Amino acid sequence: MTGNSNTGMPHYKNSVASMKNWEPVFQSMFNVVITPPPSVDGWDYILEHINSIGGMDVDQVPGVGVEQKYKGIVRRFPDALPGATTVDLAIDFSVNLDDSNSMYVYNGIKKWCDLVWNPLTGARALKKDFTGGPITVSLYNRVGETTRQWIYPTVWPMTNINAMDLAYDSTDIFSCPMTFAADYWENVVK
Repeated sequence: MTGNSNTGMPHYKNSVASMKNWEPVFQSMFNVVITPPPSVDGWDYILEHINSIGGMDVDQVPGVGVEQKYKGIVRRFPDALPGATTVDLAIDFSVNLDDSNSMYVYNGIKKWCDLVWNPLTGARALKKDFTGGPITVSLYNRVGETTRQWIYPTVWPMTNINAMDLAYDSTDIFSCPMTFAADYWENVVK
């Protein structure tokens, strides 16, 4: 063998990421800021109860939509239109009681949902009155520097609040998963 035969071998010194001490991307280092409509107050304390967020499917391509054949050989082309131009953000909230014994997380989410449609009165609002936003999700490194950011300027709750199932032998804590509709997004990648 001639030259440096160890270049492709599995060794710490042959890894650029190892030698330069590059950091991994941790999925637990994120922050979510949600701005509800002006008529929904008390939202500041709710943000600390966000457990997780999903559905941020912003890296989309149209997909294969058209196939042509030439003498039995298939040529494929992407769709002329994208498959999806909206996203549904799934956010899970834990629910606590405050000093007045109020389920403030549930109450804040319920107040926002009631703007879309209030099942007790039948009242509905216009989209301009029930949309909030933005929802800003920031991914950061161990020292708090933002490495990626997703901004969803216009959002509203689009799913029912989950029913509270009660059981005498349960030790579960009530959580409130909610899906928010987002019509578009801004994707900031470093």
